Amino acid sequence: MTELTLPNTPKIPLARYLKQAPDAFDQVSVQADSAVTVSQTAAAWPVRSAVDAWLGAPPVTEVFIPAGYHAEAPVQVTGPQTGSALVILHVGAGAHVRLQDRWATSGQQLGVGVLLELAANAEVDWLTYDAFTAHTAIVQRTAELADHAKLNWTVAGFAQNSGASLLTVNLNGTGSQATINVGVLASGSQHVGYTTAMTNNGRQTQGHINQRGVIVGKAHLIFNGIGHIIKGARGSDNQQENRVLMLGSKARGDANPILLIDENDVTAGHAASVTRVDRTQLYYLMSRGLPESLAKRLVIRGFLEAGLLEITDPALKQALFKQIDETLVMADA
Repeated sequence: MTELTLPNTPKIPLARYLKQAPDAFDQVSVQADSAVTVSQTAAAWPVRSAVDAWLGAPPVTEVFIPAGYHAEAPVQVTGPQTGSALVILHVGAGAHVRLQDRWATSGQQLGVGVLLELAANAEVDWLTYDAFTAHTAIVQRTAELADHAKLNWTVAGFAQNSGASLLTVNLNGTGSQATINVGVLASGSQHVGYTTAMTNNGRQTQGHINQRGVIVGKAHLIFNGIGHIIKGARGSDNQQENRVLMLGSKARGDANPILLIDENDVTAGHAASVTRVDRTQLYYLMSRGLPESLAKRLVIRGFLEAGLLEITDPALKQALFKQIDETLVMADA
């Protein structure tokens, strides 16, 4: 039997996190119209790595979105109030779906697994909102794309936990495309790492990663971006940008771009930065009469919003920026 390995997560102590078993598993709730089928099964979670094996406990919630499905209303997945959970979402060929998964789950050591499978020509706008209130959370979300499938994915990380979030997109089919926009606010004494991996397996595939993070207090935020174009994925493109903004002398941030290129006829690139608040921008706003605390919050809002541009729900966006303001006010106190 082949030994299961851990995913590549530089500077994130994943093996240490996995020494403690996850909290008991519970079911998620799904809100969708009658064309969408939901089942709660004891089916085995697909085990491809040591993280999958750690997560692999029933029940699993499976959501089936039929081929050709079109609807304005989103398919909404809501995590349980407490405990770990597993979800598999199947999107049929040619379907156009707005998908949301929201988690305000509490616990000690949460394990969350979400697998999204897009059939040929499917298009998904995926919004993920994490607001865990746990000691530690290990979150693994994976998307698998078939021929000419398209994924536009926004991840809002506003949780109050330490741990790791593993975001993986596999561009398996010819001409498949995906963009991941990540916006994270780390505060207090959190130690949280995001590893976002985009793998071009099929020909003429396109994958883009855009990660933005703000750190306040004594928090430590790690962004790992991993772009991998495998041999044979000709005509593909893989780009990434990882930006971290730190507030305060005790905040710590890392931005680690990684490109693995096994094919010649491709394009790829990366950018990374770890900085503090731009004093020039602050001075400009303060010269217009704004107090320093408000000027700082506006600069940070603008920085984070670059990772959250795809959020079109005004109520959700207002709630996110309310949380940003409250966190920064507490940090300034």
